[in-house]
Parts: sequence; structure tokens; C-alpha cells
Amino acid sequence: MGIFKKSEPQHILIKGNKLVCPVCKCDQFRESRAQLNTSVASFFNVDWANKSARCFTCANCTYIFWFRG
Repeated sequence: MGIFKKSEPQHILIKGNKLVCPVCKCDQFRESRAQLNTSVASFFNVDWANKSARCFTCANCTYIFWFRG
């Protein structure tokens, strides 16, 4: 089990609505997190202080949904 192990595809609900890929209509996604970097934080080398996003990647075509928080 490595640090870069992919999560298992799963069905995702956002505010009670099933997430469906707009490209291929797949309904299974892998969840990950991504850092939302800003130029100011990068300039002062404090990127760790930026907010992050929840990302859901389509298990079929790899389209990515980004949700702040």
C-alpha cells in the first residue's frame, strides 16, 4: 500500500444528487484532494496555507469534477 494508491471507484452524491459524468455518462468516480494554489502564497512559499478542493475523477474517461472545500 503506497502513498499514491488510487481509491476504489464509487457512486457520489452531491447535495442529494447522483454525480454523472457529462462526457461518458459513467456514474463511478475516484475521490482525491488537490491544493488550490495562489500566486501570493507561492511567492512567499506558504502554499500549505491555501485551501484545498475535493476532486472526483470519472472511472471511465477521467473527466474531473472540482469542489472547493
